[in-house]
Amino acid sequence: MDKREIRKKFKEIRKNLRGSITEDLFESDIYVKADKIFTFVSYGSEINTCTIIKKAFEDKKEVAVPYMTGKPHEMVFLKINSFDELKPNKIGIPEPEYNIENIVISDKNTLVIVPGLAFDSEFYRTGYGGGYYDKYLSENEYAIAAGVCFEEQITDRVPRDEYDVKMDVIVTDRRILRRI
Repeated sequence: MDKREIRKKFKEIRKNLRGSITEDLFESDIYVKADKIFTFVSYGSEINTCTIIKKAFEDKKEVAVPYMTGKPHEMVFLKINSFDELKPNKIGIPEPEYNIENIVISDKNTLVIVPGLAFDSEFYRTGYGGGYYDKYLSENEYAIAAGVCFEEQITDRVPRDEYDVKMDVIVTDRRILRRI
């Protein structure tokens, strides 16, 4: 299957699933050692990331969410302090209002939570086709890139290109898979 077919298949699979990532994440060194949590805000049928954001607020971690700059394949992460700062963008995805002062730079203490439609046993992912996360991860420092998904979104192999970035871990609603 090519990426287009994978996207179609796993969007269909995911549309009837509900839930959040396993709570084991919060006890793991992946989460505990991170000072900064960069995470997408779940939208539509994506696995719920609100539990990650809520827990990070409780644990006094710095939370930042993506903001698409309007330039091709470019996003920045903006700090948020509450869910009230999020408003639907033009396609309905919750994001904060852009403010250059809220841009957070990732570093060796940053856990980056990455969305995807399908993940494979070699820790590659098929995203939505924009290349935003692959570009961000290839150009910035971070501690861990964690793909999050429902268990049903894991498959044997996804198509990949030379610019695709492997995840360090995959966190599902049932378990944590580690490459490192």
